Amino acid sequence: MKKIIISIVAIFAISCSTDKRSASLVLDSLQCLMCSVNVEESLLSLKGVKNIKVDLKNKSGVVVYNANVINLSAIEEKITSIGYDVNGKPANKIAYEKLEICCKKPKDN
Repeated sequence: MKKIIISIVAIFAISCSTDKRSASLVLDSLQCLMCSVNVEESLLSLKGVKNIKVDLKNKSGVVVYNANVINLSAIEEKITSIGYDVNGKPANKIAYEKLEICCKKPKDN
């Protein structure tokens, strides 16, 4: 009986484990606080994203996520789909055009 209980506890512990990872994001197209908020809110809406910190001054960010649920490519895709460049991947052009003027790169205003 003791072995069965130990086995059940071990299986439960393994199934509840998460593959927590963090990744740096290069967010060159961020222009204002609204951009930062847009990225943070969009990523936090994704299942598996645990935390996101955007540094507007350095145009960068760090995302913490559960790799068993979501991967970095999906996170990058979400960012580009709302109109921002990330890690060298260009923003979706249609989404970019819909951004407020303050969120657009100065040469595009």
